[in-house]
Amino acid sequence: MDLVVGATGFVGGLAARQLCERGRSVRALVRGGAGRSEARSLIEAGASVVDGDLTQPASVARACEGIESVVCTVTSMPNAGGDALQRIDHDGALGLIREAERAGARRFVYISLSGNIRTDSPLTRAKRRCEAELASSRMEFVVLRPSYFMEVWLGPHLGFDAANACARIYGDGQAKVSYISGEDVAAFVTAAATMPGPVRDTVEIGGPEPVSQLEAVALFEGTTGRRFSVEHVPLAALEAQYQSPDPLQQTFAALSISYALGDAVLEAKESASRYGVSLRSLAGFAAGFPQ
Repeated sequence: MDLVVGATGFVGGLAARQLCERGRSVRALVRGGAGRSEARSLIEAGASVVDGDLTQPASVARACEGIESVVCTVTSMPNAGGDALQRIDHDGALGLIREAERAGARRFVYISLSGNIRTDSPLTRAKRRCEAELASSRMEFVVLRPSYFMEVWLGPHLGFDAANACARIYGDGQAKVSYISGEDVAAFVTAAATMPGPVRDTVEIGGPEPVSQLEAVALFEGTTGRRFSVEHVPLAALEAQYQSPDPLQQTFAALSISYALGDAVLEAKESASRYGVSLRSLAGFAAGFPQ
């Protein structure tokens, strides 16, 4: 049986449903359990839903009983208020790894972040600490290190609003980024959870071609037939935000600084080939927006 933690999120939900489609027995850890509205689609897909919370160790221990593999896609971002990054992404995820090992799980699949993201932050520290914990465990593991999600960083919540032909550019916009679709990340998760044979692997994943922010704007202008208005957030402004004592603000600034500096995943195609994933191009993503 596979335990999916983060199954009410975009990537976790897709992975849970894909595992069910492959005939796997799936248990989804959901805060609030089967009564939560977000659990309905998981139940309809064939997953069993158990009530649990990464900040409640006893519930995590119960969820890990009889589990063969664990998939962890959970993060408190982007709504990580207070000490949520410490409690969930760090302490909670570490507790899940240790409980999975105690329960005898064979494999652990963990969503981290790109190895090119080196600017220190609460999220970066949590992710790298969990990677180290898995590397020192007895379990098989696959650590997936995705680049920036195209649905997020080229979405309206972060100022790239294709529907209204406007784009927020972080830094000068010239450094290249291997934007990856969350759907492709879910495909990597499913492949990692189901691949035969022993595996202990850390995989850098990204889209099929690195593209700069400004090139992304030009691509969307070409597919929508509309001229975009562009605003720049200077690197100095991001560095000032990075000095914030608030963990969420510091983390977002750290991610934005690394984004501005670029994240070209050179081995993206090779990783996709190894895991049998067909990568979605940024052009294909842009083509989905109405003209």
